[in-house]
Amino acid sequence: MSPNKKNNLGKIVLSSIILSFPGAISSFTANGGQIPLQSGCDPLPLTQETWNFLNMTDYLAEYPGGHNLSVKEYAAKLEVKNFKCGISQWCNAGQMCYPAKDLNWYALFAIQEWNERMNVFYMAIGYAITLIRSSLLSLISSLFPQPNNLKLFSQKVHFAMGGSIAGLIATTLLMIPPWLGLPSVTISWLAGITMIIAGGATFTSAFANFHDAPVDAFSAWSEIVYQITACQEKFQEKIQNETQTVLNSGISSPGGIGSIIRDGTFLDIKKFVSAEQIEANLRKETMRRSLSVMLKSMNAFVTVGSDPCTGRGKNGAWVGNDVLSYCSPNGTMFNVLTTSPKSHHSHQDIPNAKVLEPQFGITAEYITQNSFECHQNRTKITEAPPFNATQTSTMEVENMSCVIDLPVCDCRSLKFQQRKKKVGTVRACREAGVPI
Repeated sequence: MSPNKKNNLGKIVLSSIILSFPGAISSFTANGGQIPLQSGCDPLPLTQETWNFLNMTDYLAEYPGGHNLSVKEYAAKLEVKNFKCGISQWCNAGQMCYPAKDLNWYALFAIQEWNERMNVFYMAIGYAITLIRSSLLSLISSLFPQPNNLKLFSQKVHFAMGGSIAGLIATTLLMIPPWLGLPSVTISWLAGITMIIAGGATFTSAFANFHDAPVDAFSAWSEIVYQITACQEKFQEKIQNETQTVLNSGISSPGGIGSIIRDGTFLDIKKFVSAEQIEANLRKETMRRSLSVMLKSMNAFVTVGSDPCTGRGKNGAWVGNDVLSYCSPNGTMFNVLTTSPKSHHSHQDIPNAKVLEPQFGITAEYITQNSFECHQNRTKITEAPPFNATQTSTMEVENMSCVIDLPVCDCRSLKFQQRKKKVGTVRACREAGVPI
């Protein structure tokens, strides 16, 4: 037997002795602090430190027959009845010694907590997509309130927005796992599933095949709702299937539950937030991200320093019912403009932009500054970055701070100003690499 395996075996034996003979020792030290050991059927503190002290990761990895033992079979072997995990099922480890005990009880408890998080995530998908649907409807009806304007939206914005909904849904769902307090290995696993669905041919084709928009508002909106609902079904079905795959795999196998709960985070229930907190976060974020989709579908972009702050608004910003303009205290103007792919002209008009702040709490300052910060932090903005299953989802988590990430054209350099005078703002921005 290798020295490492001997050492692991020694830890497991020591842990079993401690749990079996409660009077043998009164406490153990973890991360500089003492954790009291309690009586035989009273569990140790449910923390990540306890998991590591008990060497639970190796215990599950080396469990006899664990490569061929599903979660249900593992629980049955421990005589734990009705331990049924999965989406819409809530398995319960019960109390220690009734009947599971020692290390096995900690394993079942962690599985129970993982299963609960998957159910919360599954429900959050439905809630998030419902919010996306309602947010888009609110924004469409507010920015395009008149029949003629709504017809204009249907004809010019409908297709572009349809192609962005996939990215909106994917990035919204990627926000949820970190909010749940999940460990990096689980965030990576869920991010991988999300990106596979978002990048899949079936998912993307639903939006790529958007035909010419219906001329009436009801039909236009009904089609968008249909596509969003279809996406929800695909995401939830995939999460349900992947969750069941983990549960059916051997607990010690690479794709089994042991690999998912290996860092001990799921033993510590204090690390998780409630479904109510998730809902509150989603309500705030989905409206802003939905606006980002709306503005991108209009081919909107942000200019920095294109004009002096000499307007009649705060700090010299432009004013108007259809204008999104902000001037910073240092005198730099930020504007949201629109153009079209085949045009070299820009437009200041964002239909009914005046409603964004009083109705939705979204200011021109927030839109322009969030976009500018994203531009500074990343050389290229992507709605759904490629996922590498061998890495953690660091990039996906970083992208979540870019809520409204419109393309940004920095017009402040002398070279740019000279070029702008010759060819105009839009052409100069495109020559500078701005994707508009």
